[in-house]
Amino acid sequence: MIPSKRGMALPLALLALVVIGALVAGGFAAALLEQRMGRNLLYAVQAAGAAEAGAADVVGRWEAEGLGLLAPGERRVLATAPYPGRASYTPTVARLNTELYLLRVAGARTDADGVALARRDVGLLLRVADSVKPEAPPVRPLANRSWIGAF
Repeated sequence: MIPSKRGMALPLALLALVVIGALVAGGFAAALLEQRMGRNLLYAVQAAGAAEAGAADVVGRWEAEGLGLLAPGERRVLATAPYPGRASYTPTVARLNTELYLLRVAGARTDADGVALARRDVGLLLRVADSVKPEAPPVRPLANRSWIGAF
């Protein structure tokens, strides 16, 4: 027996609804993935910004922290400092020899419960300044490639 046109309409309509539903679900899944990727990128940028701002902050208050008094081979972990937008940074200064320091700053972006959503580390090689001017910091970054992005 050959099915009539009326008998074929219902299965075709159901098939069309299934295909349309799959397309809509795929669109929602792609949009959700895109939103999550964008949000995670924002968190990573906030963590990296906190790390870089922390490096500049530590260099700016070098003498106030007494970091020039570190002995070669000694290292000091400074207190974690908050940064706007639930970000923070934790700097670590290590004196490598009589002239060089390694400043490593770990930036983090956390949620409301304090769980880390993104972390980024930045390192900065510093050299003791040759001429100390009253307004200049006692250390300066190396001329070439002093920033180290440790992602």
